[in-house]
This record gives sequence, C-alpha cells and structure tokens, in this order.
Amino acid sequence: MVPPALVTVHTIKAEDLLIAAQKLLPKGAFLGPLLDDNYAVISYDWLAQKFLPAYRVAVETVQDMASREAEGADCDNYGMFLRQMVGLAGIVGRSAEPAAAQVVVFQAKAFSGVPNTRERHAVGLFLTDRGWMVLEPQKAVELVPFDRYANRRSIQYITFH
Repeated sequence: MVPPALVTVHTIKAEDLLIAAQKLLPKGAFLGPLLDDNYAVISYDWLAQKFLPAYRVAVETVQDMASREAEGADCDNYGMFLRQMVGLAGIVGRSAEPAAAQVVVFQAKAFSGVPNTRERHAVGLFLTDRGWMVLEPQKAVELVPFDRYANRRSIQYITFH
C-alpha cells in the first residue's frame, strides 16, 4: 500500500505554517509543535485525483481485515493512518514534510457520514494550493474547505506529527 508520490506546489517555513494553523484554532485549543524547518504545500489536484483514490483502497483493505468493533479501529487510528500515508507519499516524492495534520474535535455536528456523536473525533487537515481542506479519514468521501467544515469551532488540538 504505497501511495502515489506527493506533488507539491511550494514549501512553507515552519513559522509561517504555525501562524497559518493558529488562525484556525478556537479559543482554548492548542497546536502541537512543528519538528521540521519547511513543509510542503500539497497540490489539491494530486490530493483529490491521485492520493484519495489510493487512500480509499488502503482504508477498504484495512477495514476488510480488521474488526470495526475494536477500539483500535476508530477515528484516531484512521486519522493517524491518513497522516502516515501522506507522510509516506512525501517520502516517495522526495519532498519536504507534507503540510498535513490530524485534528481532534468535539463532534457536535454530523460531518461526511459521521453522525453527531457528542464526543472527541479525529479528522485530517491539509494545506493545499486551494487553502486548508478537511477529510473524514474513515470514509474519505470528500475534501471540504475548512471554512465549510461543520466542527471547525470545536477543534481541541491540531498536530502535524
């Protein structure tokens, strides 16, 4: 399950990525540390047309093999899997670390096939040439612009690593 090589638009300095990500946070939320000096801004077209189809196949494979009842098969595990698959795409593409994160929110509103659970939930976040995009990692149905993400006001933290 090796993803397609990451296609980047340009790189962004860690300080600039930190500032951009902090603007997404509601009061009381926090941002994990950035470990690299530069990050790759992801091509939206690559993400939507190349990566997501490959990721969906990988998720279906994992779901076919794993019990959906186990706690190890929930949103945070799929969020980490998504983040690691994008990271692997960066390795294959010989790029800077992708500007992709796992976001933990309070799922107050239904989003992309996941109901209003009223508990913590993890989603993927990507900085692309079309802005910040959110993806539900268990379903991977659609990329949603951050400003249309239903639970953006209930973010608890964002981690890029």
